[in-house]
Amino acid sequence: MEIKLNLASKPYLNRQTVRLWLLFACTLMVLLLAFNFFYAYQNYRQLDLLESRFQEMEGQVYGVPGAPVGYTPEKYAAVRSEIALENEIVAADQFRWTVLLSRFEELIPADVSIRTIQPNFKEHSVQLTGIARDVSAMTRFVDNLLTSEDLNQTYLQRHGEVESNRVGRSQSYVSFSLVIREAF
Repeated sequence: MEIKLNLASKPYLNRQTVRLWLLFACTLMVLLLAFNFFYAYQNYRQLDLLESRFQEMEGQVYGVPGAPVGYTPEKYAAVRSEIALENEIVAADQFRWTVLLSRFEELIPADVSIRTIQPNFKEHSVQLTGIARDVSAMTRFVDNLLTSEDLNQTYLQRHGEVESNRVGRSQSYVSFSLVIREAF
């Protein structure tokens, strides 16, 4: 079986449809171009308004008595250090002791007592000193801190045995010091 095509009988390309699609595409491109020109003009006007507003505000700043005429990098560094100091004071003021103490209350065993708590706001750490009835009580407290989610960066700095003489009887305790990093 042999297939024969005769392309001369009918035009292979429908020129009217192609012209219609080209006209549609050109019209769409012209509309997009007009839209982009309008958008660019609006941005240009906005930039012009902002520039005039900036110059007006700059004139107001220099019109105020005591305006920063001789502003130097040294003065800028001094202002930044003052701001850092004030931010440190704000951070210390925002520290919530009740949250930290309630967390310690949950984790501390009955035969351990904390003597001092010293926060370090620069390093976000807390230093604890305490006394435990024995080494196993101190170990339980350190283990509780290490297994907690928020106080798990606990480091034992020192520990030692201390003697206590109460009402004529001698008893030995374990004194210890801990540092908890990233405590708050």
